Amino acid sequence: MASSLYVHKIYNRLKLLQNPFSSNYSTTNKGANLSCVPFFIIGSGRSGNTLLRSILSGNPDISIPPESYRIPFAIKRFHIFSNRNWEKVVSEVLSEFENCKEFYTWDIELTDVSKRLETISESKRTLSNIFDELFCAYSEKHYPASKIWGDKTPLNTLYLDWIGSVFPNSKFIHLIRDGRDVVSSYLKMGRYNTLLEAANRWIKSIELAKSFGSKVNENYMEIRYEDLVAKPEEIIKKVCDFLEIVYESEMLDHTKQVEKLGDTDKEHHSNLSKPISSDSIGKWKQNLSETDQRSITKLLRIHLQRLGYAD
Repeated sequence: MASSLYVHKIYNRLKLLQNPFSSNYSTTNKGANLSCVPFFIIGSGRSGNTLLRSILSGNPDISIPPESYRIPFAIKRFHIFSNRNWEKVVSEVLSEFENCKEFYTWDIELTDVSKRLETISESKRTLSNIFDELFCAYSEKHYPASKIWGDKTPLNTLYLDWIGSVFPNSKFIHLIRDGRDVVSSYLKMGRYNTLLEAANRWIKSIELAKSFGSKVNENYMEIRYEDLVAKPEEIIKKVCDFLEIVYESEMLDHTKQVEKLGDTDKEHHSNLSKPISSDSIGKWKQNLSETDQRSITKLLRIHLQRLGYAD
């Protein structure tokens, strides 16, 4: 968390330094000129985000690549180099993805994306269109019939204002899960070493997502993990309505999509090979010692109560 705040501070300082200089290109453009209105699955990690991705990927209208990780940092890099020529801007933004060790899971050629962007019309020379071409390249290869693309990267939840400035009309699906189960899952997978670290990540994600949601109003929706696994048809129909796509019952057989997703071979995604069930609700009571159960309930009590989770 401290490193994320550090990135924010450095970015803001760089923006101040950039202000005296002209910027050749806009972050976004009024007419959008994008292939679609994208959407973002947000919230804390270990909240069922990948399950939701696998379900939505069962709809031919939707394309969601593996976690991108680099969007916030690519935005930062764009602002640093936006007073350079277009080819340099494109190169710098795409380099953030090229240098990410996990980007191979997209299985696309960035050189092809770069070539397309270098010849793009003047009216489309914006950061939003760089991202759009990148995500469309993934869609064209892996989900050629898709009409909209989305992103499922929990890290983005820490940078929603940045992302909103690039895609002002985009939609956001905030997936919320009992923080005690999230903390338990984080510790089990080794993402965090202490209850406090994992708890702070969940709290920060909840607070930032809800705060951002209050600003974008009808472009934001919340769903609960517990509702998603208990009544998946009802919840996914609501998500489809929100995204303005037609619900298809085949979406709920999400196991058919797992092998296509590209980044689900890790141990902490092992439950994706199983049918949707509520078996993971309340797992924190099994996975945490009694002492840790008391500690995490105390740490999260205020937020759990606000969200309607019982002690």
